[in-house]
Amino acid sequence: MSIELALVPIAIALTQTIGSHIEKKRETRHTYALKTIMKDARILQTTLNNYGCAPSIIGNGEMKSEIGDVQILFQQTEQDIFEAVFSNEIKLEQAKGFLINIQEEYSHVVQQETYVKLLERAKQQGLLLETEEVSDTNSIVLTFKVN
Repeated sequence: MSIELALVPIAIALTQTIGSHIEKKRETRHTYALKTIMKDARILQTTLNNYGCAPSIIGNGEMKSEIGDVQILFQQTEQDIFEAVFSNEIKLEQAKGFLINIQEEYSHVVQQETYVKLLERAKQQGLLLETEEVSDTNSIVLTFKVN
């Protein structure tokens, strides 16, 4: 038990040191970060590809993306949510507009994947799709017939 107690202060000190290094990096790079709703790296990568960005996974929960000559860094927080890191050269309003578009596309990709999985599982369970309605808000109502 004494080993566990000794490791806790070391882990706390290490975490604080890493956090301060990240903040120093941000200060020297002149960047700011905006939180997003996105959690899944694979879906984020698909979303960025769909949007015309050129994403590349850096590692450690980080992904770099380029649109034109602008680079954006996506990094996962401790809560497993991505935040987008922008250069101070990019206006905050432009960054927020970009993220709104990316998050809408992300939601669309999630909806598409859920739709496909639902249809596959329904088929496996012997259900037949009877009707499909798409509302004005882009939600889909599926009615299945039991065999």
